[in-house]
Amino acid sequence: MIGLINCIRRWLGRVPGLHSLILYGSLVRGDYLQGTSDVDFFAVLEDDAKPEKVISKVRPVLEECTESLKPVEVDIAWEWLSNLHDPLNLGYPYKFLTVYQADFRENHLVVLGEDITELLPEYRVEDILPGRLDSILRNLERFSGNMKMLHILAGETARLMAFLHGSSLRKGDVLEKLEELKDEEALKIYRSYLMGRKMEFSGRFLRDFITKRVERMKKLKATSRTSS
Repeated sequence: MIGLINCIRRWLGRVPGLHSLILYGSLVRGDYLQGTSDVDFFAVLEDDAKPEKVISKVRPVLEECTESLKPVEVDIAWEWLSNLHDPLNLGYPYKFLTVYQADFRENHLVVLGEDITELLPEYRVEDILPGRLDSILRNLERFSGNMKMLHILAGETARLMAFLHGSSLRKGDVLEKLEELKDEEALKIYRSYLMGRKMEFSGRFLRDFITKRVERMKKLKATSRTSS
């Protein structure tokens, strides 16, 4: 990661409108898999910046500097600086800033600019989970005919299941928790993801899996709230 960060800093320098550039996710966590994982960056933009200008300057450098890592994708999420005080309601509710925020706080490196984690409010997972689950169902309807997105949504659903039962986001921990839960369909999906994202399932299977597991997680949330 030191070589990656030095490469970015050497070729990118200062970018007008870019407040911070942050590396996060599996590469920082230590469970990155070449040919399977994405390299995840978060670009925080000044409020007067033009996103297309900033990202178009940043992306080629990030793709060049990460080429040797063989990522499936170089993902660059971005948000306005002023929205970080409440990204759930003001900006785009990225899962790494909301439901999975604890992992982002623990596993991120500032490549350029300032750390922004102190600006983020700490949401309670139980409070924001219903919105996250509804978002998965909306995306299921939106991407009903998109097999790539259906596989991504199914993988995210399996990971969220493990997370809600106490797993971290580390791939090994997620797999261990799904094995503990004895959910064979979730295991099949997640194991296929770990094998180079070779998730060749039918659209019907994926839609049924996502719908049933989201409903199950909703019931789990309702039961937890009643018992508490």
